[in-house]
Amino acid sequence: MENVVTDGEVAVSPPKQRDALFDVAKGIGILLVLGHHSFSNSARLYSTSHSWLWWGLNLANRILSFSVPVFLLISAVLSARGLIKNPAVGPFYRKRFPAILWPYLVWTGIYWIARMVIDPKSRLIVPGSIFGIPVNGPAMFVHVKERLLDVFWGKAFFHMYFMVVLFEILLLLPLAVAYVKWRKPGFWEVLVTAFALQGVVMVVQHYTAFMPFPGSNAFWYLGSLLPGAWIGANWELFKEQCKRYVWPLSVFILITGGLFLREEWHVIHHIEADNYLSNGSLTIYASCLAVLVLVLSMKITLKPGQGRLLESLGKNSLQIYLMHPAIMQMLERPRIVSLIKLTHLGPILSPAIMLAIVFGLIRLLRVTHTEKLLFGRG
Repeated sequence: MENVVTDGEVAVSPPKQRDALFDVAKGIGILLVLGHHSFSNSARLYSTSHSWLWWGLNLANRILSFSVPVFLLISAVLSARGLIKNPAVGPFYRKRFPAILWPYLVWTGIYWIARMVIDPKSRLIVPGSIFGIPVNGPAMFVHVKERLLDVFWGKAFFHMYFMVVLFEILLLLPLAVAYVKWRKPGFWEVLVTAFALQGVVMVVQHYTAFMPFPGSNAFWYLGSLLPGAWIGANWELFKEQCKRYVWPLSVFILITGGLFLREEWHVIHHIEADNYLSNGSLTIYASCLAVLVLVLSMKITLKPGQGRLLESLGKNSLQIYLMHPAIMQMLERPRIVSLIKLTHLGPILSPAIMLAIVFGLIRLLRVTHTEKLLFGRG
């Protein structure tokens, strides 16, 4: 029976429903990020160099190097779908940019303060200048040029570059969607185009070094931008045909993943690696795996009720991403490391404690109504 609005009543649109598929994909993505960072830390803190455990943790860390491209692909797909429904670029930017810039700037400031706590040198009172005015103050804040570079390249802490790349991905996305609508390429054509353009960027970077920090620039992630734009613009077609992509993508993953791990083996053994081969193979490996994560998420959400834990993680993925390095840093204090070592379960216990603390903090922020202040949502 249709809803009828009678005199005196106001028609209210139902709240927009979240797509569980993308929350599940984000949930998988944040677990991959946590694993990528935790395995690296655990290899350093809870294993003996070149032991079996050390090798296993380092291998797992390298294998999970595709975690950030997963998030970038998901963001590109979701935003491209929005652009297909409403091609107006102005409203697109006005809606999405504040959602990225606000938490980015807030957490950049928080991590500057965290660095002052961690590093005594950054607290030293030194002479400097702020916009040409001579001042004395903490080294962290009187070196204004360095802080501006932190903001521009996402260098306030090791993980903040992702927010800069995400901003740039969304900045370029209307162009990518326009290309997809004009050219109407197939899935494989857009994938090959993305990899070819990425190769060109790598060659130009090699000879010109035009990007001081390539990993902090969207042009280093064209393997997420262009396929994400295509999938978002052809969402129903992708859902219909995605099973056909699984085996070819898996073959590419095995080949390029093997090449990437071979170069990483050289890095660990202090042997000069081939940067073209390392970066090129990682681009293809990460992009193909990111697409498969989307396919896997689709499969998980086919049955109602499946993937609820992943969905919960996905809904809180931004909060987890921004907070978890601070908790990791706290858990690296010598006394805490010594206590965790007593359990002989450091590689498992440390990330579990970290995730529990993060969820506890998220809950506290919601209860105190401060989540929106820190994350721009809540």
